[in-house]
Amino acid sequence: MRTPFRKRVQPVSPSSAPRAVAAVGTSAAVLFGLIALAAADAGAQVRSESRPESRQPAADRRAVPAHQAATERLAAVKSWAYQLQHADPAEIARSSYDLVVVDYSVNGDPAKPLKAADVERMKKKPGGGRRIVLAYVSIGEAEDYRFYWNEDWIETALPAAGSRPSAGRAGGSPAPEPPPGQGGTEAAAPANSRPDRWVSAKAPPWLGDESETWGGNFAVKYWDPEWQALIHGTPQSFVERVLALGFDGVYLDRVDAYYEHVDEHPTAAEDMVDFVVGLAASARTARPGALVVVQNGEELLTRPAYVAAIDAIAKEDLLYGSPTEGVQNSEAQIANSLGWLSHARVAGRPVLVIEYLDQEDAIRAAQQDLLQRGFIPYFGPRSLDRLAKPPAATAATVRPADGGRR
Repeated sequence: MRTPFRKRVQPVSPSSAPRAVAAVGTSAAVLFGLIALAAADAGAQVRSESRPESRQPAADRRAVPAHQAATERLAAVKSWAYQLQHADPAEIARSSYDLVVVDYSVNGDPAKPLKAADVERMKKKPGGGRRIVLAYVSIGEAEDYRFYWNEDWIETALPAAGSRPSAGRAGGSPAPEPPPGQGGTEAAAPANSRPDRWVSAKAPPWLGDESETWGGNFAVKYWDPEWQALIHGTPQSFVERVLALGFDGVYLDRVDAYYEHVDEHPTAAEDMVDFVVGLAASARTARPGALVVVQNGEELLTRPAYVAAIDAIAKEDLLYGSPTEGVQNSEAQIANSLGWLSHARVAGRPVLVIEYLDQEDAIRAAQQDLLQRGFIPYFGPRSLDRLAKPPAATAATVRPADGGRR
């Protein structure tokens, strides 16, 4: 059976994050974060003193983001979970988590979407409270198991296209060799490639090569209007489909795919920002108050329009696992990410963190560190195929949502 899901972690490389900031080291990156926090404090004080709320023009008082109430709801979240395979609505309903991210379909099968009743069940907490349930949506890659996929987009050397191997999204077998060819090529695939297939001449111009690591996932020119129309903007689009099921919002993966396009597409970052901003508007039109949570790509938080459009950001492998599984990241790498994440904190956007750890000592240490920073941690398997139990409470003092400023 195909296990379609996977979690993509951007590797540390010269062509990806951290880039310029990495060169200045830990102290400068930490200073960057402190300066950002101080500047936000100073700016808030100046605005407060120069134009108090009671003296603001009526138009200014009305200029409140449509998602402010939803953002305030997120501020009450103290725990979260992330499961993309084998999610059981009954198990999630019994859990204590305040927020859960799941796929809208059963193990990625487009013919088996969750029912609205399943989503509603997951939203009810055991004590009678409400849980936020977000639908996973990949916007920086195409997935060959989604409703929009067309089998004609792929050519294969296997006898039957339906019998070709397909690596799993989370927990599946990654392809050890790069996929053959470029989009539109009809040359024979190399004999040592796996899966033995390639993008056909019938594929749309926005579809790129298959991932070298995760079979079934394909690069896309996400700035292409045709691709964006598959993701949002109409009742048949991905975002609108999941919101119609009753999800509280969407959890956007592969925002960081822009890293892979900057060399040939100079406006890759700006185009991703525009994509997310437009998607957020569509989501809130389809479902007022819909939440938009992005994953990774924290460098984009330097763009005010991006921060204004999102309700929260999630970060994978902040402390451990990048690039080596289970190993603590370098101080410079951590400091770089913290500097970028400070933009979200200053704007009052929660920061969710997932660490793929299974050692109790490492989990306890990471949990205390993350809670002290005011982040919301989750510790689960990288396969995301089960609901992890919350770790035991620590003695950490949770910093306030303003990043610990007193």
